[in-house]
Amino acid sequence: MNSTKAKLILLLVLINGTAQFAFSQKTLPALHLNALDGSQTNVNELSLDKVIVISFWATWCEPCLKELDAFNENLDFIENDLNAKVLAVSIDDSRTISRIAPMLNGNDWKFEVFIDSNQEAKRTLNIINIPHTILIYQNQILYESTGYLNGDEAALFAKIKETNRD
Repeated sequence: MNSTKAKLILLLVLINGTAQFAFSQKTLPALHLNALDGSQTNVNELSLDKVIVISFWATWCEPCLKELDAFNENLDFIENDLNAKVLAVSIDDSRTISRIAPMLNGNDWKFEVFIDSNQEAKRTLNIINIPHTILIYQNQILYESTGYLNGDEAALFAKIKETNRD
């Protein structure tokens, strides 16, 4: 077999393996989130009854804020029509954590906000870049996206609808 043919076969095997990995469901590891008031929420339990949308964000991340604004604008649709719940998880660290409360007051977001200041949840889910949005149902990670452009939430909404039909 010549080297070009061998390289082509290797490339096809890699692409096929990557595609299967990208479309496979992953089980959600044990995930507890800390609320601003210090209480804790077990995401695994929440995801048993309804679809959960988790958005990892930070106060200094402009695309994150735009995504959260889009979620807030569509919150009635998300909660009532799609039967889903939005959780926003700030990864702000000790240098920027003091900006969270004023930002929440200024934006009037209606969804629950959590803090991952030691980035334990971020590490557990292998999140590198933000905004990073995850769709979870019955402890399965069904969809993930990184980054945000206006209108990106439509793909997420479609995936939620598809999940609720299954």
